Amino acid sequence: MAKKASSQLWLQGRVPSGYWDHVTNRKAYMRWLAKELGYKKTEDWYQVSKQDFHVRSGGGLLANYYHDSPQQAVLAHFPEYEWRPWLFRSTSQGFWQDKKNRLAYMDWLGEHLGLKSLEDWYKVSRSHFHTNHGGGMLANYYGDSVFRALREYAPKKKWVPWRFATVPQGFWKEQKNRQTYLRWLGKELGYDKPTDWYKLTRQHFSENHGEALFATYYNGSIMKALKDYRPSQKWSADRLREARKE
Repeated sequence: MAKKASSQLWLQGRVPSGYWDHVTNRKAYMRWLAKELGYKKTEDWYQVSKQDFHVRSGGGLLANYYHDSPQQAVLAHFPEYEWRPWLFRSTSQGFWQDKKNRLAYMDWLGEHLGLKSLEDWYKVSRSHFHTNHGGGMLANYYGDSVFRALREYAPKKKWVPWRFATVPQGFWKEQKNRQTYLRWLGKELGYDKPTDWYKLTRQHFSENHGEALFATYYNGSIMKALKDYRPSQKWSADRLREARKE
């Protein structure tokens, strides 16, 4: 027992100067810590916290050799393991500032969610990020917008903002965005000439990702939508009413 205690000098209080300089001592501490925390598998280390080190005589080691980052300590101890840094309790300071880390997370999330193509990303919402360790990244770097995250992730694809569960904050306030949506909607509905627009209904909005726009900015009025889309055109309220009866 005495021999075991002497090999674990961290249990006796302050370790000798230069003790942690030796990689064998750092590895010995990490092996001991794993037993203390009941870790059986390598991935159990995702749960480790600063407190785990500090209350088990490893605060000095963590602060001086790993910048007070449990994640860095684990990565150094298991360099051969393919770690997903976002699965730790917290990422290292500045981790998300590196674009390659953000893209790596997106790769992982797509695989984790079983997405087969870029089109499948339209089914992904903010909650998918927030429940899969990416909420901080989404909020701080993309304004909590899945659309903006994907513009960086796959910039060559022409993403359609309204096909996501929510559009970026303030998106519909811009008239050009509303007009772009209506132009797209017209193509979806096969409208070739201005008079075709008199056939437009609320259902067309709700079935084509425009329910929020119709309710919020047009107050449920087709006429308001038409005037917003083509302000210079003289729209007829009578023709719109007639179209409703057909």
